[in-house]
This record gives sequence, structure tokens and C-alpha cells, in this order.
Amino acid sequence: MTMLTIGLSLLLAAGHPAPETQCTGQEANLATYIEMSRVLFNEREAERAGEFYAPEFISHNSDEGGSGADTVPVAYMTAMWNASKKNDPERQVINNLIVCNGDLVVAQVTTKGMRTGADNVRRRYSTSAMDIYRFKDGKVVERWGNNDYLTIIRQTGLKVDLSLTPLPPE
Repeated sequence: MTMLTIGLSLLLAAGHPAPETQCTGQEANLATYIEMSRVLFNEREAERAGEFYAPEFISHNSDEGGSGADTVPVAYMTAMWNASKKNDPERQVINNLIVCNGDLVVAQVTTKGMRTGADNVRRRYSTSAMDIYRFKDGKVVERWGNNDYLTIIRQTGLKVDLSLTPLPPE
């Protein structure tokens, strides 16, 4: 049994539908992504972050797992996954579509969990995200992604000021 077959079997056993995949010829990166999805995104075994992120990992995200376009130490990712498990222990990431091309793996996912709203009541949320991972030597070296945080804010009852501040003239 290949690592990919084992990873997909574990997702199915956890009650997740099998994602649609288009990764012919890129099975190694797909298998690593599937395992990373299980270990970090869902089980949040933070101490295993070094198995998936290269020391030269660059995150192009502005969320808690990124810093714009700077190298992010594996220790930072470990801390982020620990905080994620503490703050949203029921969170699950479901892979819907995974497409591979060369050294890239692109994943469209649904994220479900519970967050505490402004009234300190925990509410369920469900949102979608897209991520692009670049692999080198079996590890993620870059990530670009987005998550629909506005939907999480709305579903959990948090309030946010969406008024726009005009940009200064150039």
C-alpha cells in the first residue's frame, strides 16, 4: 500500500469524502500533502511540523501562519499549530479538490469548527479556503493561501467595521 493510499484511507475512515484529485505523475507531492493535511490541519500534531515544512519555508500569507513573504521558522509553525488546536479543538479541514502541477499542489478545502463570538458564546462555522504549496525535496518551501475570514466573523457573531479608508492620492 502506498503512502497516498494510506492517507486517503485515513481521510475516508475519519468520515471525510475522498477529494477529487488531478495529480497524475505527482503522486509523491500529493501523498505528502494528504499526510500533512491529516497530521497538521486536522490532528494538529504540532511537534511534527518539521516533517512537512522545509527550514527555508516562506509563507506569502498575512494570516497567523504567515508573514507576508518572509522565511518562517519551523518553530513558529509548531507554535501556530499548537495555538490552533487550543483555540479551535474541533476544527476540521476537508479537502474538496487537489490539483498538482510540477512542484505545486493546489487545494480547495472546507474548514469547519467552533469559535467564540463577541458574546463569549461558541458558535459553529464553515468556510472555504484555497492554498498553493510549492514542494522541494518532499517538503513545503512556499505557501500562498486565503481563507474566508469574513464568513467566520459573520457566522460566529463577531462585529467588524467594514468601512473603507480612501487611499491617499499618488
